[in-house]
Amino acid sequence: MRGYVLRRVATSSGLLVLSSVLIFVVLRTIPGDPTIVALGGTPEGADPKAIAAIRHNLGLDQSVPDQYWHWIVGILHGNFGKSYFSGFPVTTLLAERAPATIELAMMALVLGLLIAVPAAVLGAIWRNRHYDRALSGFTAIGMSTPSFISGILLILLFGVKLHVLPIQGYVSIEDDPLESLKTTILPACALALAIAAPIIRLLRSSLADVSSASYMRTAQGKGLRRHKIVLRHLLPNALIPSLTMVGVIIGGLIGGSVIVEYVFARRGLGSLMINAVEQRDYQVLQALVLLAAATFILTSLITDLLYGVIDPRLRVQQRQV
Repeated sequence: MRGYVLRRVATSSGLLVLSSVLIFVVLRTIPGDPTIVALGGTPEGADPKAIAAIRHNLGLDQSVPDQYWHWIVGILHGNFGKSYFSGFPVTTLLAERAPATIELAMMALVLGLLIAVPAAVLGAIWRNRHYDRALSGFTAIGMSTPSFISGILLILLFGVKLHVLPIQGYVSIEDDPLESLKTTILPACALALAIAAPIIRLLRSSLADVSSASYMRTAQGKGLRRHKIVLRHLLPNALIPSLTMVGVIIGGLIGGSVIVEYVFARRGLGSLMINAVEQRDYQVLQALVLLAAATFILTSLITDLLYGVIDPRLRVQQRQV
């Protein structure tokens, strides 16, 4: 088990380093120049000396390897640099915007699981063709509809038509917990629909596979009721393959909330990323993309380690190797 953990940690560390290189290089190759944005976005007629001075102040006159090295050294010391335009440290901007995104992601994940797990379990307990068709339709719609489309529909229904929930803004949970919940519930529901659909699909497939196992037939032969068989024997074993999907979803929540936060005018990491893209603010943008990549890699690592703890077959395979 120790060797398994060390291999997974080494692989994740290598992926994180590779991601940082790709992020840094790709951002330097996309069209646009922060110096031109700083001069008003029109390079025609700009003073070459002014451009050179701005590039020197931003450190963009150095070679790409030198810029990458200074960035990595700064990260190791907890310094992600300063924004090219606001002048604030990137860590300050992240700390200011992260609570809104974390609250949204956590609520969306909880709502998605509260929708997906009971729906799939009910389908295993209550064998009904109409319910199965409705669940299949919900899964197909949820997986094919982008979150921002769901968000717009929720705004039109609950904000414009019914006037029951606010459709934009963010209130800190420390300042007003109730108002914070009101401003978060609509964007969280938009994300939760996209989260629940793939989990339902995978969990239903896992439940169907596990239901044919020999210990399931033994439980049925003992005369146990259907709901007890599903909850005590079927569901715990069917949840193991679903861990991967949940890990992928958690890793992608930060990136997936970008457009949703923009639709709901929520001051989180999503709006910060969009502003950084528009301004070509490399320091902010590369920190945000690296944070999203690191979250995805970390959740994948935790998922792999949980597999080693929960599934004894994996530990046996590692000992044999």
